[in-house]
Amino acid sequence: MKHSITNRIIIGKSIGLVSGIAVFLMLPLMGATIDLKLGIGLMFFYIFLGAFIALIGMFDRHPIFKFKMHWWLTGIAIGLVFHLMLILISYDQLAIMLQQMDIFGMISPWWSLIDGAIIGLIMAFVETKFAGEGNIPAK
Repeated sequence: MKHSITNRIIIGKSIGLVSGIAVFLMLPLMGATIDLKLGIGLMFFYIFLGAFIALIGMFDRHPIFKFKMHWWLTGIAIGLVFHLMLILISYDQLAIMLQQMDIFGMISPWWSLIDGAIIGLIMAFVETKFAGEGNIPAK
């Protein structure tokens, strides 16, 4: 299989677009009121998440610490960091949405970190499966 950064980015952005649209459409169905700006922002957030995982997934080894970067480790770590950023930026809006939905008593926005790890893992898996693993060695 030929490794391709372009294919990884296309796949990552596609998964991000589908995920963003799914979040945008599913939140109102689950009882949360979501404004248009936040919905569009979440859609772009997931598109950028997919593209970033695709770019970082091209590196074989960490550039500073020199350990092997497996696809699953990269996906989980980047998903966690992106969702941490999302929580820190929009904590109040996420808290209001989660209180409206009240799914299994999870009313804290920090539960979103689990979502980030899962979507990052899925994105990294699909990108690696269909576009190959990284071949850019960090020196």
